[in-house]
Amino acid sequence: ISMFNKKFIIFLICLVIHPFTVFAHTFGKEGFYDGISHPVLGLDHLLAMICVGILSAQIGGRAIWTVPSTFVIIMTIGGFFGFLLIVQQFYFVEIGIILSVIILGSAICIEKKIPQKLIIIFVGIFGLFHGIAHGLEIPAASSPILFILGFICGTTALHIFGVFVGHLSIKNKVSLNLLRLTGIIFASYGIYLLLGIFLN
Repeated sequence: ISMFNKKFIIFLICLVIHPFTVFAHTFGKEGFYDGISHPVLGLDHLLAMICVGILSAQIGGRAIWTVPSTFVIIMTIGGFFGFLLIVQQFYFVEIGIILSVIILGSAICIEKKIPQKLIIIFVGIFGLFHGIAHGLEIPAASSPILFILGFICGTTALHIFGVFVGHLSIKNKVSLNLLRLTGIIFASYGIYLLLGIFLN
């Protein structure tokens, strides 16, 4: 990882850690902490976030920050959009989230054979789906801004974790094969969820 990328990762870590100290004694369960736990407690969200970080590490270079940043920015827009929607849930949003796990998991297996621009497009689309889902789940009693800030920080932390996993795993052939196996497991879980929707 270049010096620029190292500095950017350190910046992201500080960005994630800082809100914990700021909000620790000012906000209760509603809002920020609900938001930060939302991408972590949902396994489909969790796997997709980690996949984004791993993929960016596999591609390397500027992608280490451009790919996760694209996801977070469009996810945030989707979060506000989801909050403004009157309906409680959209069927296609759930399918979009599951497809993100399948496609991103598969992309980890394929590694660098997918064009970077295409990955960023998919990451952006999936970020929108995840953001809408987060926005739809904003508790009525909480502050929407704090909730959105919370899931931004939670997502960023998972991206950083994925980057470190990916960076460590591409160093030798054994860990690289394990990483590809992980991608297969993630994608398989997504297929399982998708089948569960259509078979029920």
